[in-house]
Amino acid sequence: MKPDDFEQNLRRQPFREVPSDWRASILQTARAAGNDPASATLAMPGVADSGPSAKTNVWSLGWREWLWPCPQAWAGLAAIWLFIAGLNLTTPAQPTMAQQRPRAVGENEPTLAEQRRELARLLDATLTEPKTAPKPPPGPRSEVPAIAPAKA
Repeated sequence: MKPDDFEQNLRRQPFREVPSDWRASILQTARAAGNDPASATLAMPGVADSGPSAKTNVWSLGWREWLWPCPQAWAGLAAIWLFIAGLNLTTPAQPTMAQQRPRAVGENEPTLAEQRRELARLLDATLTEPKTAPKPPPGPRSEVPAIAPAKA
């Protein structure tokens, strides 16, 4: 059966009324659910329900709708934040730059006299090194192997 045939058959069907006892049972169940505090969380904002429980129900509905698309992702994110908070609490606090004691000027730097002594030592070492004869420039490099003279 094609979808068009199915739709044609549905159009030919007459509507039937819902039996009155069913209707009364359905309406009674819906009214009881509307008065039930547990089902009040399903109330939508702007509905004519007022009172202290209405505000908490709207807030709980908002949180549930916000977290519903992927509760596992939100639970994982919460676990990561708890892990980071735990690490933050267990690691020892290190002083920040503002809390560290400022160093005195030149505390770790050598004095001018020390710098001059070091410079003189380095210069003496270069002046007293014996001069060696310059190396002869290397010969031509070739990838062709040398040909050995033929033996007679």
